[in-house]
Amino acid sequence: MILMLSLVFSSTSLWAQGAASPAGAYRQYLDALYRADSDQALAVITGRPDRIEFIRVFLDCLRASNVFRAKYVAAYGQAEWDKFGQDEPAAGVPAFSLPGKIPADSFRALMKKQPVPKGDSYVVSQENGEMRIIRQGSRWYLVAESLGFEGQPSQYAILAAVLKEYQTRIGAPDESAASLRVAMKRAIRQTGQW
Repeated sequence: MILMLSLVFSSTSLWAQGAASPAGAYRQYLDALYRADSDQALAVITGRPDRIEFIRVFLDCLRASNVFRAKYVAAYGQAEWDKFGQDEPAAGVPAFSLPGKIPADSFRALMKKQPVPKGDSYVVSQENGEMRIIRQGSRWYLVAESLGFEGQPSQYAILAAVLKEYQTRIGAPDESAASLRVAMKRAIRQTGQW
């Protein structure tokens, strides 16, 4: 009965809304970002609905990218994956860097940071400004507009769709690493979003 009830609720219900402390909100967000778990991240984010939706779309794209990368590397090797980041003049396709997981050493360094009080909120310094953490009621949330996400939701929604489509072709008998990579780079550029 409990299992059936849990299926009725969205996966966001697994995460308490907000965190008990600024540090808890920050760490939950980082863990969610590292694992590309949009439900876990959004449980500790507040802000304008359009920014929150953008973060959801971005994290869904990041998850699709991580899955694509793992399958591509397993099928063709790391050396072939590295070619995504290179121009391929013979095929007429430029380099393309897919969004990817935060490197483990960067993740560990970020987890060591502590939110510091600033006025009635807390902040964590990052490369492109300060990430703000505010209290709403008795819970703590990161402010979506301070997280440094850039771009348009449509870009990441389209990229996620391309990744999911081409993921199904990985390892097909008539598909080489190069043919798949070139076709995917072309498809990404043809969207007009990248």
